[in-house]
Amino acid sequence: MKEITIIRLSSLGDIAMLVPVLLSFHSSYPKHTVRLITRTRFAPIFNDLHFVSIIPIDNGNSRLNFLQLIHFAIQLSLSKPTFLLDLHDVLRTKLIRLICRLNGSKVYVFDKGRAEKKALIATHGDKSKWLKTTFQRYTDVFEKAGFPFELGLHFLNKVPNDSGKTRIGISPFAKHSSKEYSLVKMKEIILKLSSHKDFELMIFGFGDREDCIASGMADGIPNIKNIIGKMSFSEELSLISGLDIMISMDSGNGHLAANYNIPVITLWGTTHPKLGFGPYCQPLSHSIFPDEKAFPMLPVSVFGPCSIDGYMRAIDSIFVENVYRKVLEIIK
Repeated sequence: MKEITIIRLSSLGDIAMLVPVLLSFHSSYPKHTVRLITRTRFAPIFNDLHFVSIIPIDNGNSRLNFLQLIHFAIQLSLSKPTFLLDLHDVLRTKLIRLICRLNGSKVYVFDKGRAEKKALIATHGDKSKWLKTTFQRYTDVFEKAGFPFELGLHFLNKVPNDSGKTRIGISPFAKHSSKEYSLVKMKEIILKLSSHKDFELMIFGFGDREDCIASGMADGIPNIKNIIGKMSFSEELSLISGLDIMISMDSGNGHLAANYNIPVITLWGTTHPKLGFGPYCQPLSHSIFPDEKAFPMLPVSVFGPCSIDGYMRAIDSIFVENVYRKVLEIIK
């Protein structure tokens, strides 16, 4: 039995994308274990992966300062991890892997494909070129370390939906506003869906701002719940696992739902799944894009920030009716 140590500190979406990779790894190497260095708040994502143990890098859910980070790296190096896979490649992880390498660890690093992604953005919407997915890039690091495997159809176990209603998750928020659909139009979608009495809607998000907005969107609608801030992350994941469908932006909740093999409708703005960040094993038909004729240069951003005039709100060119019909199509 061998133990693999992995570093991936953020963000929610990138952390969630580790799940199918680790499940595929475990399928090929069932006797091996994984130590995952990440933030405490992400630990519940891996609760059902018995072969994964979490090493929290934060202190009371806040980032370590420089001296604390040095101490953490030294302590980790003293545990002498044989294989250290850096699946993040930022300054903090570079420091950790340097100290571990000095103490004899074999270190392997994630290739973000920065140049490829920048080049694809520069082509202004090259329709023929799709880059390697983040899932495959993670898998490549394992192969460099001597653990090759194929990504498979491995998912987390769902919680059965015995409510008698179709449960629809709605995740209308994103880190960058250019990836966030018009909240007015999202309310229109909610109203259309709520007219189906056999539908039960749930709004997901994080933080006070999103909670306040979601409360306003749900106000007066009997078959919708604002989940934000109402339960622990573990309880929220359990709720997501019982959904029949998730409507999401290019954001973390879509990836969380995909890990349970739940159909995810993704609304794209300035970004695009051809850059490698689409939810796991979701067909392209589940993606809804802005008007190609009005925005021929898409994608114009890797992560969301956009400096091209007129493209910041490209996502709002998506028709409400198209999203509504896609939900009905998938449910049927």
